[in-house]
Amino acid sequence: MSNNNWTITNAALEKLPLFATDLEIAIAIVGKQNASRWKREVLPVLEHRGFPKFDALHGGRPVIKVAKFYESYMGATGPGINAVPDGEEKVWIGKRIENRIDKEERFRADGVDFEERDFGPQSPEKQKAIAEYRAKKRAEIETRKRR
Repeated sequence: MSNNNWTITNAALEKLPLFATDLEIAIAIVGKQNASRWKREVLPVLEHRGFPKFDALHGGRPVIKVAKFYESYMGATGPGINAVPDGEEKVWIGKRIENRIDKEERFRADGVDFEERDFGPQSPEKQKAIAEYRAKKRAEIETRKRR
């Protein structure tokens, strides 16, 4: 058994022009043998789920949007999807945790004795985000107190 790390890509989609016909898209997605069935049965269902609309001016559907649709639909990748992000990804910690940290930091600033809440097992990224949010709130409260 090999330990291969597979990346889902679709080179056929990447080879299409910027705007492609439904048949070209179908062949790229499911292959020649299943393309007509995909156009007839699957495409109408996908259109109701947000599949990119046909652009009459260009005579096809925007392939970049088709690839992005599949990125969100099933995690597949396509042209431009594997690009490096332009900024640092923010880890979402949740409003409930943020509200609890706000309350704890106000208690701490007022000198109230309390037990800091443990938010349970979290990923290292989320633990770091919680610590950063706590430090940010602590600094905000200290800044307000100095005024």
